[in-house]
Amino acid sequence: MKDPKAYDLLSFVVLWLGFHQGLYPFGAKIFGWRPRLALALRLPGPLWWIVSAFVVVAAVVLLDRIDKAKKRRHPAS
Repeated sequence: MKDPKAYDLLSFVVLWLGFHQGLYPFGAKIFGWRPRLALALRLPGPLWWIVSAFVVVAAVVLLDRIDKAKKRRHPAS
């Protein structure tokens, strides 16, 4: 990626997916919300929280790797 803004966009997408598919289902279960796009809530029993937790961990790891790649490619940014 030649432009540092591309890394920022990728970070935003990963952050949005991590929140909406990872953290949001936990809040939805606690407060009784019915979000349409939280796909993990369509899974049965304990499987939905395992998938949501995995999405949160994967998002954190990806955000770290994207940030390191951006700093390596564009040290002045």
